[in-house]
Amino acid sequence: MIKVLFDTSPLKNLHMFRGVGTYTDFLYQYLQQEKEITVLDANTTEKPDIVHYPYFDFFSHTLPFWKKTKTVITIHDVIPLIYPDQYPPGVRGTLKFWQQFVSLRSVSQIITDSECSKRDIIKYLNIPEKKVQTVLLAGNPNIQHQKGEVLSQVKKKYGLPELYFMYVGDINYNKNLPNLIKAFTAVPEEFSLVLVGRTLLNKEISEGVALHNAIQETGLQQRVKLLTTVPKEPVADMATIFSGAFAYVQPSFYEGFGLPVLDAMQCEILVLSSNASSLPEVAGDGALYFDPTNPENIANILKQAINMEYSERLEYIARANANLKKFSWQKTARETVEVYKKVMRA
Repeated sequence: MIKVLFDTSPLKNLHMFRGVGTYTDFLYQYLQQEKEITVLDANTTEKPDIVHYPYFDFFSHTLPFWKKTKTVITIHDVIPLIYPDQYPPGVRGTLKFWQQFVSLRSVSQIITDSECSKRDIIKYLNIPEKKVQTVLLAGNPNIQHQKGEVLSQVKKKYGLPELYFMYVGDINYNKNLPNLIKAFTAVPEEFSLVLVGRTLLNKEISEGVALHNAIQETGLQQRVKLLTTVPKEPVADMATIFSGAFAYVQPSFYEGFGLPVLDAMQCEILVLSSNASSLPEVAGDGALYFDPTNPENIANILKQAINMEYSERLEYIARANANLKKFSWQKTARETVEVYKKVMRA
């Protein structure tokens, strides 16, 4: 029996509202159901065989320099290294990066969310391929299609329009929200854009300024709705907002995985996605794709979704349902345990 100390600290800070928190939460839950390991509590006096850190920050100490036992780290993406101009670390951040970089050399194994992230970890961090293992994630199993009276209740609660495209996530540079706003000017006026995320109103960072400038410059103030108070738990409101959407849009330049794409598919709505990074791995043939660098191309796909025959829409949703069968947290936990076993054999 392998004793694993799983770090749950991302559930105690702002990461709990992000994909990192979702990953930590569900993997921790499902690992406890695995029979080949014992998941130790942070307060345990037992000595673990492995410590697993589910998040790696390039510019702060999320990975101890000195390791008392075998260590597994999950690196979800290397976005700050791909877009260094957009994520300047400063002097202190640079120092911490090099400490983290050196510390990575002594981990037993790195887990990441997609083949795309794996390639970039190898490339940007100069990590041997044998040390990096891809373990796919899954959507929130509690987010499922909602219908009937609950839809009208939630639409009223949040003041949602009748017809809307939807996005869920942060405002970071890689999310590419200004290009989505620009593209939306070509969409018929009866459609709105609903953005859901806790940081959407943050004008203290450049990405927040860029988003709000784009909304002002395009004159879309009345058609873009920002929702910042949708609770993480219970998930009923989020599931209903997904279910009531005309389509879900993931405009990102880069995603290590893209969890909301699967959440949208679980709610049986059409998915429109960037063709970049890991997103084609996640969405498969269940989405319409666009070039995230080209607002005109994004607009064309938005309009294609609007003009699509109902039978074709149903066909995409059926493909999405088939695509979902590739993902589950049971599978994620099982494959993570295989990584632990590999580490113990080394």
